[in-house]
Amino acid sequence: MSEVFVTEEFLDTYEGEVMFLSQDLEELEKKIRTHHFEQEDIELLSQSVGDVHDVFLSSTYTQHIAPIFKDFAEFILSMKIQKILSHKNSLTYLCAIIVDIDTYINQYFVDRLFSDVYLFQDSLKNSIHFLQKSYECEEGSCEDQDGSELLFL
Repeated sequence: MSEVFVTEEFLDTYEGEVMFLSQDLEELEKKIRTHHFEQEDIELLSQSVGDVHDVFLSSTYTQHIAPIFKDFAEFILSMKIQKILSHKNSLTYLCAIIVDIDTYINQYFVDRLFSDVYLFQDSLKNSIHFLQKSYECEEGSCEDQDGSELLFL
């Protein structure tokens, strides 16, 4: 069996699921961006990211990224609505990460545009890191451990 056939079969298997996941991610991102979300939406987002984990875990090409999604889903569950709303940067990062995940899964599984999965992995890890730092910040002070400040203008 050729690698191309196995890849096509894998993509065919998950294309429908990814389309539903994509729709869920788009709806949740819109709710978060417009501040029309509740704690149950955070739980749904965590579940959706967990579902992305499961899909990525199923392919040898993408399974090395799967732990990032699992850790991110757990972090999302720990987030509190009031704290997210009080940190504009956290909202911005969270929405950007959701859009990035949605874009990548659509390109890979639906459009079948193969881009560098390692570039996506590094970008995702960095974005999640910035989200976590932003979320952990005290009001008005977002200093990183190295003393640098995280600012959005």
